[in-house]
Formats: sequence, structure tokens, C-alpha cells
Amino acid sequence: MIVDFYVTAMKYYEVGRFKDAFDILNTAPEDPRCLYALGTLYYNGQGVERSFTKSTEYYSLAAEAGILPAQVSAGFAYANAMGVPEDFDKAAYYLKMAVAQGEPAAKITLAEIYAKGYAGGSRKEAAQIIREVLATTGGEEAYEVYNRYELNNA
Repeated sequence: MIVDFYVTAMKYYEVGRFKDAFDILNTAPEDPRCLYALGTLYYNGQGVERSFTKSTEYYSLAAEAGILPAQVSAGFAYANAMGVPEDFDKAAYYLKMAVAQGEPAAKITLAEIYAKGYAGGSRKEAAQIIREVLATTGGEEAYEVYNRYELNNA
């Protein structure tokens, strides 16, 4: 019988047994879903002492393995210096992975980085990304970025 450590851990997580979930997730570090879940436990301080440094470490590993929410979380962590030094190049690296999968939240954060002139991006690229988000999903946050950086002129 094959044990799916992630599924087993999530059953504990759903009932608030975070320490048990953590212990199970730690037994399968090769499963990127487990890495993402470990990042979430550290981010929230559930079953472990809260650590943005460790959460970003796990999010980054899971992001490299293709886990979409980990890509967004790692990008956001580097853009906002959450447990790691602010690094817009690394933020853009992870966010681009999520953007390639169509994730609107990643597009908005990446556009904001570009609007500020970081990570080799431009206001023109930022405007293009935000217009795409507004055309497909809309959203107050996208509209705020569009207005805050006056992207209508880009």
C-alpha cells in the first residue's frame, strides 16, 4: 500500500491538528505539495514557530517544482521582504512562473514590480499586464495598481 503523505497530512490539517500534519509532511520532502504545505504551516505558525524565512524557503522549493500557489507565495515573499531580503529579480522569477500559468494575482504583483522599474521591467510592460488582468478577470487590486502608477499613460 502506498501512503500519500500529503493527503494524510491534510486530513490532520483540516481538523486543526497542525503538529501532526507537520510531522507527516516532514516525512516526504520529495513531494512538492508537502513542501508547499510546510511553507504554509511556517507562514501561519501552525504546529511550528512562525517563520517567514522557513516559509519562503519551502515555498521556493515547491515553486521550482511547479506548484502554482508556491510560485505566487515565493514571489510575494521576495517582493515584500518576508523573511528574506527584498529581491525584485527573484520575485519576478517566481511570479513569471505563475503568470505563465495564468495566475491573476501574480500578474498584478509582477506589473507593480515593473511599474516601479525593477527586474528589468518597464511601465509599458506593467500597463500591458494590468490591462490583460482588467480585460479578463477585472479586480479592484488591478485597477488600483493601474491608477497608482498612472499606467493609462504608458
